[in-house]
Amino acid sequence: MSSEKKLSLFDACGMAIGGMIGGGIFAVLGEGVMTAGNATFISLGIGGILALITGVVYARLTTKFDESGGEFIFMEHIAGVRFAGTISWFLILGYVFTISLYAYTFGAYSGRLFGMESGPNFWLGGGIILLLTGLNLSGVKESGISEDILVYTKTAILIGLIALGFYTVQPDKIYPIANEGVGNMIKAGALVFVAYEGFQLLTYDYNTIEDHKKNLPRAITISIITVTLIYMLIAFVLTGSLAQDVIAEHKETVLAMLAQPVMGQLGIVIVLIAAVFSTSSAILATVFAISRLGKRIAKDGQLPHQLTDRQSSGVPVYFSLMLAALAILVQFFGNLEQITTFSSITFLFVFSIVNYMGYKHSVFNGWNRAVPLLGSFGCASAMLVLFYEMFVSNRQTFYLVLGIAVVLLLCREAYIWFHSKYKGKRD
Repeated sequence: MSSEKKLSLFDACGMAIGGMIGGGIFAVLGEGVMTAGNATFISLGIGGILALITGVVYARLTTKFDESGGEFIFMEHIAGVRFAGTISWFLILGYVFTISLYAYTFGAYSGRLFGMESGPNFWLGGGIILLLTGLNLSGVKESGISEDILVYTKTAILIGLIALGFYTVQPDKIYPIANEGVGNMIKAGALVFVAYEGFQLLTYDYNTIEDHKKNLPRAITISIITVTLIYMLIAFVLTGSLAQDVIAEHKETVLAMLAQPVMGQLGIVIVLIAAVFSTSSAILATVFAISRLGKRIAKDGQLPHQLTDRQSSGVPVYFSLMLAALAILVQFFGNLEQITTFSSITFLFVFSIVNYMGYKHSVFNGWNRAVPLLGSFGCASAMLVLFYEMFVSNRQTFYLVLGIAVVLLLCREAYIWFHSKYKGKRD
């Protein structure tokens, strides 16, 4: 690693902010507003608090074990490699849905940018997954400088949207704040939680961060607080500026409408372009990150080595192609709400476990030990809220999610059995 340029605190913050803003807010804001109404900014604040607690626990566990690898390393050290492998399979599935979410959003924004109807959106989303997977396999990835420029440009555009939005906020649209009820406010906080997924990607690059024991916790804390404030302000000016029928009509690309009252069509185009670059960048970064995670899991025998043995530019070929195929299938069969819900459920599940492990491993002392326990309870409760809402409002999706979880567990158990049998014969 000595010959590789280390990531500064500025670079690390950019990576974490980019991982969260990458496609999250462009994808889920409309769903959040349709659920919580004027209280969406509070919902995003709730999600931000959970993310901040979880991020601090991630940072402390990573620095304690002093090793790159994120959740897999924590769980391997604390609960054993088999448990770590099982949870990592769920994490990989969560990333598949996240890639699909970004691709779905890319299709919606790029389709609107080019004046297309909604029909071609799937083909645009599927095409960008294949294109960016191919770029990953060819060794193309963002450099540190280009990534910083892209991330901070996106952040500047969002801050500009906030500033423009405050010019058009109308008090009569802001009140009442809880116009959709407290229950929906909490539900929306759980639903849009996937918008905070991304900070943990820093733990995969822990060893490449300059003075990592100090800068990793700083970068995670700074980035989550920054993103939470941006999300809350964006949601506040959106609900205070746009009528509900406009939000409902443009739910999938609602962020683009925020610039229209001041900048007209030019403002819409700027946001559409920003969303297209943002979601494509998020796909590229996520595919690359999961590929590294896949190699790390396979190294300990918790993933079929055939998926990661053949590599191109350090990226496992078959594993990457499998991810791309699954993400395209999810995008084809799922709608935005279903994809968002499953993504959020998966990360809430994994984060609740990581928080609990932080509690058991005493990453805090004294009364502060309750902090990770609170994070675990919060993430688990939010996950249960989503399950309950699915059971009540969309029974078919509820059973589909349970079915996917059961199938994944069965596949995992079958792999463990075959792997141990093969290993026993080989030994």
